[in-house]
Amino acid sequence: MPEVIDLDKIGAARREAQEERPVIRFNGKEFQLPPEMPFAVIEAIGRLTPAEEGGTVDNAKLAESIADIAHSLFGHRYREFLNLGPSVEDMSALLENIAPAYGLSADAAEEAKPAAAKLAEVKPTE
Repeated sequence: MPEVIDLDKIGAARREAQEERPVIRFNGKEFQLPPEMPFAVIEAIGRLTPAEEGGTVDNAKLAESIADIAHSLFGHRYREFLNLGPSVEDMSALLENIAPAYGLSADAAEEAKPAAAKLAEVKPTE
């Protein structure tokens, strides 16, 4: 019988050892984030990598990636967060600060900065 890698058991033990979950405070409301950074956040940031490498990311893909990040972090409270009216600058600040909030390395935080900078460059169309 093949060995079973029980990610449920491994993850439960890891999450139990964590003392606190990151919290986002926005417009007077607090949103408790998942105990571990969802992989979908890293995946969405990775889709923005061409901006870091001198390439371009169109605004539709940028918006889709940022929405994926927010969905992954806020879960069932995503719409509640969105209804509070975060600005482009607010979402850029979220991207810049999410890795440190999860205690990830400075390198991981640096990886998110180009995506945050790209988001900060977005100007509303008239």
